[in-house]
Amino acid sequence: MRETPQSRTLSALAVAACVVGLAGCGGDDFTGPEAPAGAIEFQSLTAGYFHSCGLTPAGTAYCWGGNTWGTLGDGSLTASNRPVRVAGGHRFEAIEAGAGHTCGVTNSGQVYCWGLNDEGQAGADWVTRGIVEPLPLPGSQFWVEVSAGHDHSCALTNTGVAWCWGDNVTGHLGSGDPINRSFQPVLVASPVAFTTVVAGYYQSCALAESGQMYCWGRNDQGQIGDGSSQNRFTPVPVAGDLTFRALGGGDAFMCGITTGGSTWCWGSNRNGELGDPNLPNQVVPVEVDGLPELRRVYGAGGAFTLPSAPAYACGLTASGEAWCWGGTIRGGLWEGPTDGPVRVESGIRFRNLGLGAEHLCGVTSEGWAFCGGANYAGQLGDGTSQDRASMVGVVRP
Repeated sequence: MRETPQSRTLSALAVAACVVGLAGCGGDDFTGPEAPAGAIEFQSLTAGYFHSCGLTPAGTAYCWGGNTWGTLGDGSLTASNRPVRVAGGHRFEAIEAGAGHTCGVTNSGQVYCWGLNDEGQAGADWVTRGIVEPLPLPGSQFWVEVSAGHDHSCALTNTGVAWCWGDNVTGHLGSGDPINRSFQPVLVASPVAFTTVVAGYYQSCALAESGQMYCWGRNDQGQIGDGSSQNRFTPVPVAGDLTFRALGGGDAFMCGITTGGSTWCWGSNRNGELGDPNLPNQVVPVEVDGLPELRRVYGAGGAFTLPSAPAYACGLTASGEAWCWGGTIRGGLWEGPTDGPVRVESGIRFRNLGLGAEHLCGVTSEGWAFCGGANYAGQLGDGTSQDRASMVGVVRP
């Protein structure tokens, strides 16, 4: 769901988070269509299976869409087709939507999560279907980044140490311990420090300062990228002589951008999410042809849980162009499965994207939020439940 550079200080967190899909980068003179009257100004957007969330420049979080498990964090279980403010008055530096839960990190280094917690992915030390407002993650670590996956989450400390919590049936917590789940963070058994960490479906990946990618967890589709199909319970290097500067994760695939500017993906290719629908699953990285140089890459989740959801990936160029490849999302923002990367919403220049299971959101440099695709739970935030074949503005609360 994300991509990040290699800097790691809290003062640079907003910049680092933008590149991983948690928050937006400022300073780019992008343009887009007019936002609805009274719309909230956002610095970033993120999208989960049935919900979306945005972060304002002041660090206030809003969410909209499905709320069966408290996913919106407003203290209720009521769905909303327009933004509602996340409870607690916290000032977040970055937030990320997972499958049915959401996590955020504050400017004081605290992680909060809310929503579905059936496997401990929201960090509560009791089994509950839903946490309706932000709950602090236990522990005394100073966190600088958090990633919400399907049934697990991971976070990074200011010293580059990764911790994960939630489901662990295929080893995606990375501790090496044969446990089914953990309701509290467990230390990832890594020999190196990381600059970013990404929680995918049943796999996790992280980027070392050297540019070496490491992955762990489920590997039946080759999503670990180490040349095998064997599950890995601790981090292993991704194969190939590649130096990465950014990464993004989806269901059973991962993608990364090298320091040379090329984009590579590996793992499942059920919908062409590796950039070429004619390829079988790949256990090592393959280059995505037909792309301009990207500065960010994102992978979508949901395809292995929702029969109607596609597997797809998207990226952003330095000028804010959005490119996507793989299956097409509900509503038809682009025709898919694609034969390769296609330009999406050419009239909008984006700062950041959020990829949902069946919907896509983005924010322009002006801070206006737009979403398109499936809208049955109100996840587009336009005040309706109508699917959209083009991106529409997120309305005011």
